[in-house]
Amino acid sequence: AAVASAVAGCGLLGAAAWRRGGGASSLAPHPATAPLGEFIRADDEGEKDDAEEEKGDEEKGDKEEKSDEDQKAKSEKPKFGHRPKSLNSVPVTNATLEKMPKKSKGSSSAIKIDEDGKINTYYLPGATVVDNGKSVEYRPPYRFYLMKTDTTDYSKEENFYKPIFPGKTFSVDMDFRGQNGPSCGCNINFYLVDMPVGFPGKDKDYYCDAQCFPDMGCCHEFDMNEGNENVQQITDHACTGHYSQDSSWKCNKWGDPEVKITPPEFGKGSGNTIDGTKKFTFSQRFDVHGNGLTVTTTISQGGKTLKKTMNSNGEMQNMLEKLQQGMAFVTGYWTAPDMNWMDGESCGSGTEHCSEEPAYISNWRITSNDSPVPSPSPNPSPNPSPSPSPSPSNDVEMTCGWCSSGSCGGC
Repeated sequence: AAVASAVAGCGLLGAAAWRRGGGASSLAPHPATAPLGEFIRADDEGEKDDAEEEKGDEEKGDKEEKSDEDQKAKSEKPKFGHRPKSLNSVPVTNATLEKMPKKSKGSSSAIKIDEDGKINTYYLPGATVVDNGKSVEYRPPYRFYLMKTDTTDYSKEENFYKPIFPGKTFSVDMDFRGQNGPSCGCNINFYLVDMPVGFPGKDKDYYCDAQCFPDMGCCHEFDMNEGNENVQQITDHACTGHYSQDSSWKCNKWGDPEVKITPPEFGKGSGNTIDGTKKFTFSQRFDVHGNGLTVTTTISQGGKTLKKTMNSNGEMQNMLEKLQQGMAFVTGYWTAPDMNWMDGESCGSGTEHCSEEPAYISNWRITSNDSPVPSPSPNPSPNPSPSPSPSPSNDVEMTCGWCSSGSCGGC
């Protein structure tokens, strides 16, 4: 107790200020810093103090080294809000169709879409469409365009089927099929772009999007959905030409608004509101109020419902003009080792390795907002169908201009 009291009285002086001294069984204070007299300790106690002192120095060094490593990792950590620097998906053209592996090329590209109760047939040239036209099997690295006929001539606007989504609701069932489905680094998507542009570009498909990649077109892009088992993301990429992030941008590369849905709302496992390893229904409603656009996304599964709303702003108003004219519907599956901009909140900042496991999107429906959304065809299941009105305690709803993992801004 006397030793503890003395050391405490020394203020900044600690064990490191003392040294072993003169006698074989004594510990003397450092002559330059110890006015408190001598303290006698047994040899074994002094040696123990020395060992603890050395251990403390080692721990301090480890902490400093770890701190340096953490600081380095922090400086190298990707900025999750940023977008990809390249487009890793491959369009299906006559040239790529011949090179596609058999497992990626289906015998039929005809997709059946329920539009207000009427089943219409369109085409995703090169895609593997199964279940009598009701489901699409996705494998990387291909992207497909929704066409009126089974053609890969993307130079003519009249060849595309361009749904007018304002005033409509788009719904599909998505299935990533278990714990080993599309992982971090995978991107399964469907989105809208204002193509075709007036030149073929490097992929010879007259493509454009808001990232404005070299030798590709630059245009409006609305990401209805992109994600994997760990995240779902919806982003509006308008093109006003006025962006504080970068004065050279013609389009908003980062997007505004953006909705990012991550754990505990969406992710792998039953601990999330929506379990990304099991089939879920994705529904997106486009409502117009004057010159304003509101997009409400609802994800439901087993009686649980998650709802997110993107409110109108200047960027959404700019996008509304293009949506009312009709935009090309693009869907596909691509991979990247730096997909952290999309799934970093769930997957971290390290290099990612997509599992490249297939994904399935089925029961495609487009419904007028004043009509009931048609139910998907029932699948055999030992479990009873969920109640039409899920319990409020299972519902998660958020309405704002920007959402991310339960946080909102720009409302």
